[in-house]
Amino acid sequence: MICASDDDASNFGEKTAVLKADQVTLNKEIQKAKEQDACLIIIRGTPQGHRHFVSKDEMVIGRDDTADIVLNDQSVSRRHALIKRVKNQVTIEDCGSSNGTSINDKRLEPNKPVSLSKEDMVKAGNMILKFLPAGELEIIFYGNLGSAAHTDPLTQIYNKGYFLEAYEAEFKRAKALHTDFSIVIFDIDFFKKVNDTHGHDAGDFVLKEFAALIKGSHVREKDILARYGGEEFVLILPNTNAKKAAEIAESIRTAIEAYPFIYEGKRLPITSSSGVAELTAQIESSQTLFKSADKALYQSKQAGRNRVTIAT
Repeated sequence: MICASDDDASNFGEKTAVLKADQVTLNKEIQKAKEQDACLIIIRGTPQGHRHFVSKDEMVIGRDDTADIVLNDQSVSRRHALIKRVKNQVTIEDCGSSNGTSINDKRLEPNKPVSLSKEDMVKAGNMILKFLPAGELEIIFYGNLGSAAHTDPLTQIYNKGYFLEAYEAEFKRAKALHTDFSIVIFDIDFFKKVNDTHGHDAGDFVLKEFAALIKGSHVREKDILARYGGEEFVLILPNTNAKKAAEIAESIRTAIEAYPFIYEGKRLPITSSSGVAELTAQIESSQTLFKSADKALYQSKQAGRNRVTIAT
């Protein structure tokens, strides 16, 4: 018979509590997984780890903006493959794509649907997606993994790393397809003064409220909002020209100016400045477009802040 000391018993109790807490978390994750649709996860391609849920009975995979699952790669045809969902069964068929569709390295014949099974590797052009059926716990795992890697911990929007990856992909797609494409760079006016006067906790409060306000009311389904660094934010606007982008930026500017940033019972007067740039035939690189928006932002600051400037 082995007798446990008081210390051992105390440690055992702590471990038991931890195990119980972990089990509760696991049960929640399992329940959450049961509510998830089947999905395709990008294993090779951009953005890696992104989940595309099979949320409709028919979904087109392709490079075109109208596709339900948009894959931003030139090796993918505009209408590459078709996903169909019947009850719990999901099938995929190639739509006569240029570079073909494969499952586990076996190329599909065009227009002949094939059932997908757990962990099948779907290759569309050069991109590879992993299939997971509805209710799989691994779907949650990939979601948590992707969120941690791509999310700014303070503001809970995309971080700079994800922005750079997504921005380059979206720029190349817009350039290749000759579609409208704009970006907006935001900067919180006199943010250093907020930190110096009210403390860094107040600054963090403003950053979180600022991001939540924009994300909650001004970001469309395919737009991408990210924190670029410090008090600077960027908004990627696919299929959007400069005029529309400026309207979106102006609606954000007025919303920020009117929003009551109340910290410890005091309202902090917060405004923002923005620079807008649109992809044109003369712009050859994503860096050039970004610099144009950044220059426009600088002009907004020079002109007195709390305004939107469109790059010329």
